[in-house]
Amino acid sequence: MVPGLGDSLRAYVYALIEDEDGQGPTRQAVDGVLVTLIVLSVGADILGTVKSIHEEWYALIRSIDVVSTLAFTIEYIVRLWVCVEDRDGRYNRPVLGRMRYAVTPLAIADLMAILPFYLYFLLPDELRLLRLFRLMRVLKLARYSPALRVIEVVLLNQRQPLLAALSVVAVLLIISSGLMYFAEHQAQPEAFGSIPAAMWWAAVTMSTVGYGDVTPVTVAGKALAGVVSLLGIGMFALPTAILGAGFMEELQKYKFSTIVAIVARAEIFSDLSPGQIAELAAMLNIRRLPSRYTIIHAGEHADAMYFIDEGKVVLRNATMRRVLGPGDFFGERALLDGHVRTITVVTLNSCRLLELRAGDFHNLIAKDGSLREAIVERMSRDPG
Repeated sequence: MVPGLGDSLRAYVYALIEDEDGQGPTRQAVDGVLVTLIVLSVGADILGTVKSIHEEWYALIRSIDVVSTLAFTIEYIVRLWVCVEDRDGRYNRPVLGRMRYAVTPLAIADLMAILPFYLYFLLPDELRLLRLFRLMRVLKLARYSPALRVIEVVLLNQRQPLLAALSVVAVLLIISSGLMYFAEHQAQPEAFGSIPAAMWWAAVTMSTVGYGDVTPVTVAGKALAGVVSLLGIGMFALPTAILGAGFMEELQKYKFSTIVAIVARAEIFSDLSPGQIAELAAMLNIRRLPSRYTIIHAGEHADAMYFIDEGKVVLRNATMRRVLGPGDFFGERALLDGHVRTITVVTLNSCRLLELRAGDFHNLIAKDGSLREAIVERMSRDPG
């Protein structure tokens, strides 16, 4: 079948709202509008539970609710329409593919964001508390927040160690609850009358919350409480350590992949092999700097050079002023000559730079003669 106008439009809309690699000002504008609606609607739902605010601003809160629900409904329908354009072919069948997309976590979050609004008109008054599920709209931010996506990745990658740690915690919870029941149930039948009742004490003790509403009074119970408290600190620290290590690993991967992408775009590194790019990326650090920030002061010792990925900087001294932009680099001359800086470098706007420290710089050019030649050649026409 020859693709028609509808197919072309669907592919365009898919790239605009669903494609992971989608970029451009239009995509940014669409994402900005949706994120703004999410924040406004969730904020309105939260503030709407304050009686005084609800009474005074009811019309505005209601308007935000209606507008955001309408927008999210259209978004949900459009996403179902365009999901068959998925480049990996996961949802390419017209009916079955859309059904598979509809049960993905993000699609379920989209549905939960709009469903309570419509159920409000169908359910009896005593079930209208389901409208509070509108707060599920905050989950929609997972599409636009790399941090929330990192949480998902960490939980998936660390699920087995987490399950093992949680299993140990569960075993300790059961054992400590049983022991405390036998130690305290005669002295405090109202608090430790059963093992499930003792689990409340075990949970708050192991988690170091210690509300104090249930405490042992017997000698055996107090001794057991001390042991459980100490064990609880270690047991509950296990999942924290696992998640912390997982987060650090993912953040390092994200940083490395970002630097690799920046290096691959730089003209001076266009002839490097993938292995060389990976080696270079491991040496670089990303620096994001505000406008009018002084990166280099004339007269200071040279400790790094910089590659510009975004933004512009100005190089200046008593006799020269030059503006550099994306793809340019500066600061290498003093590193090669071993002299102090002769220029001052200031950002003209917000910049993203790659910083290569002096030690890594010398190691790099010592191993890669072609890169050294490229830098020296640029020095002949670059005052940096």
